[in-house]
Amino acid sequence: MTAHASKGLEYDSVYIVGAIDSVWGERARSRNRLISYPENLQLAPAGDSAEERLRLFYVAATRAKKNLMISYSESDEANKPTATASFLVGSSVWQTQPISGRTSDDDMLETAEIRWYDRLVQSDSSTLKELLAPQLQSYKLSVTHVTHFLDVTRGGPQMFLLQNLLRFPQAMSPAASYGSAIHATLQRAHTFFATNSERQPIEDILHQYESALQDMHMSTSDFDLYLQKGSDDLRTFLDARYDTFTTTQKTELDFANQHVIIGEAHLAGKLDLVDVLPDKTIIVTDYKTGKPSQIWSGKTDYEKIKLHKYKQQLMFYKLLVEHARDWHTYTVEKGILQFIEPTKSGTVVALDMTFSHDELAQFEKLINAVWRRITTLDLPDISRYDASLKGILAFEQDLIDDNL
Repeated sequence: MTAHASKGLEYDSVYIVGAIDSVWGERARSRNRLISYPENLQLAPAGDSAEERLRLFYVAATRAKKNLMISYSESDEANKPTATASFLVGSSVWQTQPISGRTSDDDMLETAEIRWYDRLVQSDSSTLKELLAPQLQSYKLSVTHVTHFLDVTRGGPQMFLLQNLLRFPQAMSPAASYGSAIHATLQRAHTFFATNSERQPIEDILHQYESALQDMHMSTSDFDLYLQKGSDDLRTFLDARYDTFTTTQKTELDFANQHVIIGEAHLAGKLDLVDVLPDKTIIVTDYKTGKPSQIWSGKTDYEKIKLHKYKQQLMFYKLLVEHARDWHTYTVEKGILQFIEPTKSGTVVALDMTFSHDELAQFEKLINAVWRRITTLDLPDISRYDASLKGILAFEQDLIDDNL
């Protein structure tokens, strides 16, 4: 609420934001100054002097019964330095400390959404179970659901509930729209090759990419950015990998109706690209549109989390294929992450993964632990886990241990 609206009210805790001099102090400029009263009316707008703004700030501050938090930014939207409200400078009463924030706008928006939706999803558990019972009866677990549930850095089970069970509407980010357009374009290129036994002209592929990107309804600036980026990336990728296309490859192979059961978990999913070899072995390739990683270890915690998810994704696909009704006699020999975006030196990177028996066994346990939590709507509190790869791994181990 505004400071004016707070008059006569009291709260245990009060937050006053934007305590900078250009808002509350001597340098504040009121919009009232843009339109003046007629000269014959000796009136002045209320709160238009530094003294009146100080009194109004005092009103807001004294609404707090226990805790008063005053915050301000050190720079504005143009990254120009701001000054603290002059009447707060030099006071020994105030204990100041910097607030460390998450740097990603998407992360901050996601956190704000979770908090806003929190009161809606924290209803009586029996009510929520009744609401979701029809959906859970026919529920199938996808690898996207697994990674959403486990990622404690992005809300974990709470975000999974919002996005994948309650299905709150969300707009696709420009990067996600770009990724969808790239996947759709490559699928068409593979289909053309399989149907005609010849390569589709690159110019036709780029035209299809532009059409796919237009269907994403992006802003003009985002469209221009990703049209250029996608066109450049596709040219480089096709120059390096077009000769790997074969007529026997299968794209967007769907396992929704393959009755894939691992323990008690019912799995589903769709694979980007599958190579079926004569010896009844299979190579699964997943296209990635993010920045390429050249080794599995990763450098930053962000990259390590991303690669951890990618490993789980490829293991999920192996289990999906080898337990499917029509494919259980095949063996997934390896998984490949094929990055579309080249490195800075122009190299197109593919990361191969062979599968460890112990890792697969552990991952099967994790899938069943996640399945049980979801189907019983027993969504654990993740507040005690660090928002890091270490926190994700600890959460995964606790889920497995609790399911034994």
